[in-house]
Amino acid sequence: MSLTLEACREASETLLHGEFGAYPPKGTRYALSLTWTELHIQRLVPKPDADHRTVVRLIDVAGCQTLRSHTLADQSAYFCVYAYSLKKRKVAVGTGRARQRTARTFQVDGAESYADNQAIAEKWAAAIKCLVLGIPISSETEITYSLLPRPRRLLLLLNPFGGKGNALQWCQNHILPMMTEADISFNLIQTERQNHARELVQSISLAEWDGIVTISGDGLLYEVINGLMERSDWEEAIKIPIGILPCGSGNALAGAINSCAGFEQVLGQELLTNCTLMLCHGAISPMDLVSITTSSGSRSFSFLSVAWGFTSDVDIESEKYRHMGPARFTLGTVVRLASLNTYRGRLSYLPAPDGMAHRPILRSITMSTNGSLPFQRLPLHRTVSDMGLCEKRHAFSFQGVEPTEEPTPSPNSPPSSGFQPSSFNFEALQEELVADGKGPTLANPTLVAPKMSSARCVHGPPDHFLAPLDQPVPKSWVTVEDDFVLVLAIYQTHLSADLIALPFACFDDGLIHLCYVRAGISRAALIRLFLAMEKGTHFEQECPYLIHVPVHAFRLEPLTQKGILTIDGERVEYGPVQAQIHHSMSSLITGIHKTKITSL
Repeated sequence: MSLTLEACREASETLLHGEFGAYPPKGTRYALSLTWTELHIQRLVPKPDADHRTVVRLIDVAGCQTLRSHTLADQSAYFCVYAYSLKKRKVAVGTGRARQRTARTFQVDGAESYADNQAIAEKWAAAIKCLVLGIPISSETEITYSLLPRPRRLLLLLNPFGGKGNALQWCQNHILPMMTEADISFNLIQTERQNHARELVQSISLAEWDGIVTISGDGLLYEVINGLMERSDWEEAIKIPIGILPCGSGNALAGAINSCAGFEQVLGQELLTNCTLMLCHGAISPMDLVSITTSSGSRSFSFLSVAWGFTSDVDIESEKYRHMGPARFTLGTVVRLASLNTYRGRLSYLPAPDGMAHRPILRSITMSTNGSLPFQRLPLHRTVSDMGLCEKRHAFSFQGVEPTEEPTPSPNSPPSSGFQPSSFNFEALQEELVADGKGPTLANPTLVAPKMSSARCVHGPPDHFLAPLDQPVPKSWVTVEDDFVLVLAIYQTHLSADLIALPFACFDDGLIHLCYVRAGISRAALIRLFLAMEKGTHFEQECPYLIHVPVHAFRLEPLTQKGILTIDGERVEYGPVQAQIHHSMSSLITGIHKTKITSL
């Protein structure tokens, strides 16, 4: 109890306090107080008759930047806080909340000289950025930009055909503006064919990137992971942080990230905004990967699931309805229920020891190795291209600002102005306030042409639990031969953004959650299970046909001649398959900080 009270006390500790004006100037003054978790904005009025305070949660903040007026006679400095707070929807029917962007710009004018005002603005901006990134500070900390790591450089891989095909539009309208506000440098590449991303990541210089982020559904991330595992330096390559911004149909991993962050279950653009916001926060969580071997001897690594039967049937057969987006799965489920199949198979597994299914999530953040060193902050360079790494074609670019003697324009816009994707230009977003010339200089990371071999070779750690597929499973394993409606091996909470298959799963719990439904279940009972899965309450129904076993490894041998097998939603060869968990093998960008609040 004392530890909890101490944490609450430190979380409510006032780190900074000050009185500032506003931009645009309207004569209004504000008292700002910054705590570990919130920014309190109190409007100062002569005779307060109501509470004029606004509280901005830092988990809703994407970034903060310092600015300067175009008018050189203005000795004030400015800082702007970009937040995406939850607001009540203004609709006649229904309830709920949605994120609304606000850009609050404050005028620092307490000193006579610009240099003194600038130092205060930088202190506030640095403090807010530290808290957003999970860097611990206290009221005793000397807050400067030297506490911050250098801005991140992310490689964005976008599938323009994912989901309803609106990934590029959503990227321009939502993702890139938020990344700009978070001071993230990026290079955006559109994939052009299946396995394009897999080929791209095999030969890039990973040292020049702080992470690889896919803008699509779960399938593109599957390509990236296996492309990294095909590199000769796979042991280091697989450690690069990977992220996902949901623009596909299923978006299971994005749903898991959203849930783990404590956000309400949402879909579509709202889920994308939540995940982009967590990407801006940047924290890294370890994630398990599962090594899978198929009947041909090919090996791949999975982050989501292996499915056989009803689930995989719906996933693949609903491809014809891809234009419907996530609704394709609902229609596919109805169609498959009308002709419910059962499949004969042999399922063997190595049970996990008791007590492992509810381990706490371990989370960590990554820091630059020179994060404690002071550095100059000069304008960011950001590029967006539609070319593959191995091609040189016409590209559209968002030009970086060259350093000049005069102050350079800012990537900020006043709260009343909207972002226009058609004119996404870092030189013309605001006329009166400009950046203070303190941004970091980043060389545009080079892209290396991939050298592809004709045969794929996936590396990885040995599978100590697995015997060759043509040999019997070890005697310590359990074997079930039966008729199944479905078999699902899953290692995330979500099967799709709106289906919570394993509410108690963790990114790195070291478990494969083996679920199967035996034949004999009625269509009505199966429908009830899937409806309950929308809230993650299907296990509470205690359905006798639904079995859940946490395991370390499993083997599935289909005895029915025809069927569909999927790995992470992608169809693979039909036949015997086996898999083993590899604990905390990869790093996932979740933005979920779990740091101890301490004084420096």
